[in-house]
Amino acid sequence: MTSHLILLRHGRTYSNASRLLDTRPPGAELTDIGRAQAREAGRELAARPGQIREVVTSVALRAQQTAMIAAAAYEEARGLVPGSLPVTVRAGLHEASVGEIEMRGDDAAHRAYQRAFHGWLRGEEAARIPGGEGYRDILGRFRPVLEEIADSLRAAPEAGDVVVVSHGGAIRTVSTHAASVDPEAAFEAYLANCRYVELDAAGREFGAWAVARWDTLRDA
Repeated sequence: MTSHLILLRHGRTYSNASRLLDTRPPGAELTDIGRAQAREAGRELAARPGQIREVVTSVALRAQQTAMIAAAAYEEARGLVPGSLPVTVRAGLHEASVGEIEMRGDDAAHRAYQRAFHGWLRGEEAARIPGGEGYRDILGRFRPVLEEIADSLRAAPEAGDVVVVSHGGAIRTVSTHAASVDPEAAFEAYLANCRYVELDAAGREFGAWAVARWDTLRDA
């Protein structure tokens, strides 16, 4: 039996609704739609085979809200005692910083973000927005947390999967490098609010992990 890492994007926020590039914690909170998405994500996870052992979340407000709401919905659907599913906040899991275009929503800012994001997926050293992060910065803080979780999964696979609530750009960047996904396929594989990428580390080195699920990822 192999346990998986489930990298869940947070629910819809007020910044999402306004098309603002909001990457710096604590960030915007969830809208009513975002809260409903988080509840549905918890119920969806409860309907899966096996069990969730823990929910780990980024420090951003939207991620913490998603984690708490999804965990409560999971507990209710599974008939568990409220608060019995651990929810842990971890540093390093926040969204990729967009530097000088933070909180902008204009077309030029979004084009700049897409160019940088494409470069992160390709592993281009120069791909960054001034004042923001490059792909090595993102991996440098995110990868150790995932590897630590992967080690715990390997040590006790029977205990269940771990959900990591994070952010779309960071999840797609890290998953692409963790599982050596074709960067062009990953660029096209948009991750909507409260959708997830499921990774199987299975004792392998980072870079050789497998994608167990990524709904919008085409075969490369």
